[in-house]
Amino acid sequence: MKRHAPEVHQYMSRLPLEAEQCERAGDALELMRRYHIHHLPVMSGSHFKGVATRQGLLEARIRLGEDFAAASLLSVCGDDVITASPVDPIDDVCRQMLAREADHAVVIDGGFVVGILTATDLLRFIAETYGK
Repeated sequence: MKRHAPEVHQYMSRLPLEAEQCERAGDALELMRRYHIHHLPVMSGSHFKGVATRQGLLEARIRLGEDFAAASLLSVCGDDVITASPVDPIDDVCRQMLAREADHAVVIDGGFVVGILTATDLLRFIAETYGK
């Protein structure tokens, strides 16, 4: 008998820091360093536009050189993002992440970003489920 998987909201990081699409890439990278995060939803007001990842920003810094710091965040963020509902089974989202070799999924409820599910969150799920 298959166990019922928990829902995404039980393990997601709630209300992640967000950045406006017009913010500068250099500032976003500094924000990530300051708060020890690797994913930053990029917004246009309350509309989700994509995700800036620490790895993506570091690659953009190499690619753009001196132009990186002033580049708009929208110009360097990824827009091919996995999205999930807070009530989606966590195993379904994990399969999507594996299929696309992604380390995060943005959690959207009623059109608003309410969280992000990262590889770290999934490791916490495994540790709590199968740990002592």
